[in-house]
Amino acid sequence: MLRLSQPLLSVVVPTYNERDNVAPLLERLTKALDGVDYEVVFVDDNSPDGTAKVIEDAAKVNPRVRLLLRTSRKGLATAILDGVGASRGKYVVVMDADLQHPPEVVAEMVRAAEGSGADIVVASRYAKGGRTRGWSPLRRLISWGATVISRLLVPESRRTSDPMSGFFLIRRDRVSLEGASPTGYKALLEILYRNPQAKVVEVPYTFMPRERGKSKLGTKVILEYLWHVIKISRPVRFALVGGVGTGVNEGVAALVLYLLGNYTAAFVGGIEVSILSNFALNDLWTFRDRRSGRWYSRLLRYHVMVAPAGLTIFFVAELLAKMFHVYALLALFIGILAGFVANYTLSSRNVWRFS
Repeated sequence: MLRLSQPLLSVVVPTYNERDNVAPLLERLTKALDGVDYEVVFVDDNSPDGTAKVIEDAAKVNPRVRLLLRTSRKGLATAILDGVGASRGKYVVVMDADLQHPPEVVAEMVRAAEGSGADIVVASRYAKGGRTRGWSPLRRLISWGATVISRLLVPESRRTSDPMSGFFLIRRDRVSLEGASPTGYKALLEILYRNPQAKVVEVPYTFMPRERGKSKLGTKVILEYLWHVIKISRPVRFALVGGVGTGVNEGVAALVLYLLGNYTAAFVGGIEVSILSNFALNDLWTFRDRRSGRWYSRLLRYHVMVAPAGLTIFFVAELLAKMFHVYALLALFIGILAGFVANYTLSSRNVWRFS
């Protein structure tokens, strides 16, 4: 059977119980990609409705169609990674099989990538000109909430208006999937997180109602998404490390105070040991993929960055307590939050920066 050696485009389509959507999807892709050298890679998780058999039959008459059959259901996110790994195109478009992602938009995404030199093209429901059809108020609320959470906790996602999109293009030679372990159904968020220097552009589209089959969105998918965001969020990990550092600070200070009975030594010792422990944990966990240069150089820069954070805490607390008469402990708590923001921002930009 004829196989295309190096197509310009690979379209990766994960499937599970999408038997009735395969033929219309291929028909619309054929029309939309007329003149484009492409392949379609279906990744099926052994659908009980016979989806794989429909794809196999299509592949017999269409050399552009390929099937990657996985013997057990492993989930959409890993299906996307496996599909991208099996693809051969310069560009890879990931889209759903249910026709909620209009195949006609794929050609626009390729043109956008070629014209702009983008590494990632996001088909966005929220860019100017994009919209959704057939959504209930609850579905809109869930989508809005998920987008807000990602933009707050995963700063790398802010390069697009729709980080939750399941419809996107990547340029294979410029986008790394090394170490990727997406959970649930939002692989784009993981890709944005792992490629913070990638150039991102958007193509607006209308998200269509599902015509056949059943939606995969449910409570389990939502919980998997929340857990995934927590796992990859640097601010969350930075905050957890800060919590550990607070315990270290208090513990060391109490020990020194017990042994020496000197408040100054206790405070200085607690602060310094907590700085060292925070640095070690952030270096090994929070910013492990962004380490550059010698460790002692990063440690020195981290010490320098801690000072502005401390000053931020002091001045915010003083301002709120003395000028706005905010209760002292509440003012201190708000100051600590401001100090955290300052510490995270300065550390991520000056200590664990991309080389």
